[in-house]
Amino acid sequence: MNGIRLDELRIDPLTGEISGPGGREKLDPKVMGVLLYMTQRPGQVVSREDLLANLWPNTVVSDDALSRCFYELRRQLSLAGGNERYRELLETLPKRGYRLNGKVSFDQPKRRTTAIALAAAVLVAGIVALLIVRKPVDSLSPAASAPDSIAVLPFLDMSAEKNQAYFSDGVTEEILNRLAQAENLRVIARTSSFSLRDEALDVPRIGKKLDVSYVLEGSVRKAGDRLRITAQLIDVPTNSHVWSETYDRGIGDLFAVQDEIALSVAAALQVTLTGGKSGERMPENIAAYEQFLQGQFFYNRRGPGDIDRSVRYYKEAVALDPNYARAWAALSGAYSLLAAPEDHRTGEMRELQGEAARKAVEIDPKLAVSRARLGQYYSHIGERVKADAELGAAAALDPDDLLVMGFAASDAVWRGDLDQSVALWRRIVARDPLSPTNRKNFAIILLADGRLDEALAENLKVLELLPDAALDVNTNIARIRVLQGRHEEAQAAVARLPGGVLKDYGIALLYLAPGRRVEADAALKRLEAISRDFEATVLLSEVYAFRGMHDAAFARLQETRHALEGHEDRRPHLFSYFQEELRFSPFLKPLHDDPRWPALTADYW
Repeated sequence: MNGIRLDELRIDPLTGEISGPGGREKLDPKVMGVLLYMTQRPGQVVSREDLLANLWPNTVVSDDALSRCFYELRRQLSLAGGNERYRELLETLPKRGYRLNGKVSFDQPKRRTTAIALAAAVLVAGIVALLIVRKPVDSLSPAASAPDSIAVLPFLDMSAEKNQAYFSDGVTEEILNRLAQAENLRVIARTSSFSLRDEALDVPRIGKKLDVSYVLEGSVRKAGDRLRITAQLIDVPTNSHVWSETYDRGIGDLFAVQDEIALSVAAALQVTLTGGKSGERMPENIAAYEQFLQGQFFYNRRGPGDIDRSVRYYKEAVALDPNYARAWAALSGAYSLLAAPEDHRTGEMRELQGEAARKAVEIDPKLAVSRARLGQYYSHIGERVKADAELGAAAALDPDDLLVMGFAASDAVWRGDLDQSVALWRRIVARDPLSPTNRKNFAIILLADGRLDEALAENLKVLELLPDAALDVNTNIARIRVLQGRHEEAQAAVARLPGGVLKDYGIALLYLAPGRRVEADAALKRLEAISRDFEATVLLSEVYAFRGMHDAAFARLQETRHALEGHEDRRPHLFSYFQEELRFSPFLKPLHDDPRWPALTADYW
């Protein structure tokens, strides 16, 4: 068999193996590509730029990914050689590149050396595209020739004890995040793809529900320091396999395997991975990463006590690796939830939120999520200028990150740019179609912007995804139908509201509906009678404004503002609700042109 010799090692480009005194090792295609490229230049200094440009000419690959290739190559050289000295065959020259110091020779007679060298060069150029995909491009289905969307389903936990869900979820999410950096590929967000975890759906139905062309599924088995990860890419229209692979590795190779899967899928779909998040520093301590994944598991689950649990794991992660920026950013996010207005620890948690966010940015100012979390913190404490700066920096670093987009959408609202907010929420919902929270937020912005038909459609989708949201949804549907002048539909929506303040609010808005004026006036009187109730006061103001009773509306709103002034810390949830109603309520829009409006909303935005 033709091959290449490196000192006492034999390299077989066709099988992707190296063998020697220590045994035989199978190399990943990318790693073999690096080795073959270096064997063409023994003794020469090869720059990182040269390697990236020649081995990945149409793909943006991070320096970190290249470093992992060399790490893996050194490890397998030492295993095949049976001696650690084989690691030294590949020398790293700081700020210059790499050098292969071994003796390279070809098995063939000398007159054929040029031909073999040329063949090896061709293998180097094509090895990533051909060996990673493992099948000719022509064999792909028609849909795969122009990929546009993929869902990464949660990889199954195949551990014996079935107690590694946090780990398999983390592996899945990391692969999903890497694929999200691909150009011209819509990657469904974690919330939506993971929501199908327990549903007995086949691939075609999953594809239809998420509106995707491809599905990536797999499994993870972790036993001690060994990993087995399987992954398979399925074409939805034909329900056929496009690519599959099994990886048996040590736990220390986890990051490399995640990269390999993402790159392999990208190659199979003929899309380009950009730098994005893949350029962030991963923790050197794998135990820190495991603690981070535990934290992510509880943060995402959101059951009783889960956020406190996530904080404990995130704190353990940064204790093991103090320079783990993403864990600091995640810790800031968890503290932000614990600083909710109704929590007695609000002040303490808010301070810790800021400390963690600042630490994340200090460690890695180029990590988008770090800047986003710091921007979130500044927004929460009312420092809008600083919030705008940090959120703008996050968007510039990674505009496709869902967290960054969500914060940017909220920031756009507070800047008064509803068009920009709608555009961002539209992108978010396209990526995360099964998230009722995102659709509720989108519906609020659509309603505030007067896009009533779209707001109605989003509310109906929320109700489909989350029947428990019926109260909020029916209230919003009633409001939309009233604004549209669709009296029959409005009355039907109001009829579904429970008795009390909300019911009277809905009825009071129906004063223009044929035959409902007397009933609407009676409901208005009942609202006025309980106006000491904070919610009733705000809703009453909306009814006044909608009915053209502007003086009464301003009087109630001013009264409410005065009641809240000086008590923001003690009643932050009421203060926040009042601010949001002033900004978003479509029923208060008639007041915006009144000269009294600027004074009412002064210092609120």
